[in-house]
Amino acid sequence: MQLATEFKTLIKIPGGAEGQRCFYPVRLDPYGKGCQHNCSYCYARGLLDFRKLWDSNEPAAVDIKKVRHIFTQVFDKGSTRNKFSSVLTNKVPLRLGGMTDPLMPFEEECGNTYELLKILKEYEYPYLLLTKSSLIGTEKYLDVLDKNLAVLQVSVNSLNEDMSAKIEMGASSPKERLWAIQQLAEHDFYVTARISPLIPIYPDGHYAAGGKDSGGKRFDYFSWELVHEICKHKASSVLVEFMRFVNFSHQWLGEDVGDDLRWMKTDSSYHKGGAVHYSKEEKRYYFERVRAICNEYSTEFSVCDDAEFEYFKEFWSNQSDCCNANGKVKGFQNTIKSAEI
Repeated sequence: MQLATEFKTLIKIPGGAEGQRCFYPVRLDPYGKGCQHNCSYCYARGLLDFRKLWDSNEPAAVDIKKVRHIFTQVFDKGSTRNKFSSVLTNKVPLRLGGMTDPLMPFEEECGNTYELLKILKEYEYPYLLLTKSSLIGTEKYLDVLDKNLAVLQVSVNSLNEDMSAKIEMGASSPKERLWAIQQLAEHDFYVTARISPLIPIYPDGHYAAGGKDSGGKRFDYFSWELVHEICKHKASSVLVEFMRFVNFSHQWLGEDVGDDLRWMKTDSSYHKGGAVHYSKEEKRYYFERVRAICNEYSTEFSVCDDAEFEYFKEFWSNQSDCCNANGKVKGFQNTIKSAEI
């Protein structure tokens, strides 16, 4: 087993826009150098692929003993010279799965995430875990997860099984992920269904101009029925992040499903932060409609939007946290902002 080499440190505190916006940017990825899900739209894949640091067939595993050493130094020996001391002693939640899925198929062979969850439980350390794997709903992981420490986010972007198998080729099927959401909810975990990315149905401006749910060229991946199914499977909340269109996603979608989606961009779309984004008016329609469905089930709703972070803040159920995590579980009392690190 090789060690992940794409990060200079095991725990990563991003700078720039991500570090400024995100309430939980501190990443600890049990795996790196590739993810077996190899999603067509994956932003991390785009960042690492051109640097030759992405191999979906042979992802690397971090040395979990080094992770334990960090926790031992900070919590057992009281080290303040460790570069992570200020983050860890303030119990700023760690994000597991920021660059690669911590429960990709390789986890069943390697078990890094399972061992990491044991360490976090031992030190009563909070974490936010993102995954597209139904492994999280199995008895083995239900036993090691801690409902006082864990905010769990399961991404499910479509009910179209065939299309999902092509776009998220190594991930669990949508049905399996919905099952996992329900398992977590029924075991009293705070679980968010993450529609990320929401790949729109129609070209930019369709709904904003009064367009209906039929007629014209469409992409049958996201559906309004998906939101109903997520709520029926008892998700605690729904978090939506809209698709960002970049060259690599156009290329990979074209290769994987035969449609690069370039036709979706219109004169209403705009460039920002190295990507093309749908107009605010079109995004608003999607956000309002998803929220309305969530309201039918008394399911909380939030939005993560890189391009218009403040503009869409009105959609956050928790105005102090777009992930809607702070205060939802006992361990989530601090964010990177409240800790002032």
